[in-house]
Amino acid sequence: MAKSDLGFARNYANALEVNITPGAEEPTWAILSRGITSITPSGNESTEDKDYYDGYGVPTTDVTSTQIQYAVEGDRCYGDPAQDFITSCALETGEGRKTQFRHTAANGDVIEGDCTLLGLTPNSGQGEASGLGAFSCTIATDGRPSYTPANKLKLPEQVEAEAVSVAVGEKQKIVATVTPETANPKCFFASGNTDIATVDSDGNVTGVAQGSCDVTARCAAKPSVMVTVKVTVTAANQQSLAQK
Repeated sequence: MAKSDLGFARNYANALEVNITPGAEEPTWAILSRGITSITPSGNESTEDKDYYDGYGVPTTDVTSTQIQYAVEGDRCYGDPAQDFITSCALETGEGRKTQFRHTAANGDVIEGDCTLLGLTPNSGQGEASGLGAFSCTIATDGRPSYTPANKLKLPEQVEAEAVSVAVGEKQKIVATVTPETANPKCFFASGNTDIATVDSDGNVTGVAQGSCDVTARCAAKPSVMVTVKVTVTAANQQSLAQK
């Protein structure tokens, strides 16, 4: 019988995303996945120790502040939206290093909020001539992030999604439905031809040129559960062009 409980989930079942369009009306989420070898979260905590008479000299410790920092390492992949955006911020300071992050755990719990990008290198780290370029950064939370528990403890068994049609320059969302309902609904999306259409981490497809291509949706908690969605890109909407 196939394993049905989430149990000891692999780290790749987590999804760490950054908003690559900070300041826009709607975020564009891009996942740190392609070329990434490790993501290590840590708690940057400040504490205070105090000794009270009623404690007979034994100190008590209070946590006075906390911050999550995600240390990301991997190989530099040019053309990857998340890596390209983060690298483009390397020479920025202040607000130029600010954006938003979203961390979806294997069981569907979500932590998200504002963040600062730290430890950036322009283009890629260099080393041996035949080696791959290195990519690294630290995503540090700004202020208190929000936490939305999901506690989905079953593995996905099936994912379904219908074909979509979108005009050049327009967006259309792919709605992926994961079963059972007790499984993490988070999916990863990838376009088979980015010259025809691109897709973000939420399944929002943008038409690039007339034609058709496939978009693959994989379940985050079990990537072998997947569905291929046909995307048709039609000519640009003339009314939309006139408004622009």
